Amino acid sequence: MGIGAYISGFEVVDYHTETATTVIDEKIQAHDGQRLALISLAYLSGATAHSICFLYAKDAAAYPGSSRNTTSALAVSGQAVINVTTTPRDTAGNAAAASDIVAYQLTDGTWEFNTISSVATKAITLTSNITGVDAGAGATAVAAGAKFLIFGVVGDGTYLKLKSTASVETDWGGAKGAPSIVLAHPYIGEPFYVTIDNATNQGYLEYAIFAHIDK
Repeated sequence: MGIGAYISGFEVVDYHTETATTVIDEKIQAHDGQRLALISLAYLSGATAHSICFLYAKDAAAYPGSSRNTTSALAVSGQAVINVTTTPRDTAGNAAAASDIVAYQLTDGTWEFNTISSVATKAITLTSNITGVDAGAGATAVAAGAKFLIFGVVGDGTYLKLKSTASVETDWGGAKGAPSIVLAHPYIGEPFYVTIDNATNQGYLEYAIFAHIDK
């Protein structure tokens, strides 16, 4: 039985490039009860090999619940502060800090991505106001007890990685034949934050296809 039997939906990323030395970022939505799996990706490098990192939240061993956190109170759209249950830390176990990448689950089950501006104990001020499901109009956006994930930054070292080949297009997965899993998220129901270093010479993300799988 192929992987197709376990697929319930897809996340499709279309063409994306940036000028050299500007990272190429993509935010990949998750579905509750399903695991994200990359099944196909094509990337054209310039004269430099690039790293494609799939960041995810993971608690440092000494700090359970600190990166894969939850909210302690509801938050409304249009504001920038979210309170979490456990003292927030990045995936390396450092105190959460400015520029750390985060994602929080909205009341409709979708994920919103943001970065941290500052932290006061368990109160996290975000760089951008919460958009929520009502475009910032002030309704409840994040419920109490919602998932709040801290990815940190690439330097924290928590990611899955693919490495492109310089000066050619590199293809992974089901470009030919039936779909297959290139890599899968370690946790069910949680998103990826994909970032490509795009260093020195400009690269081109041709496409990426993720599947939501029931395994």
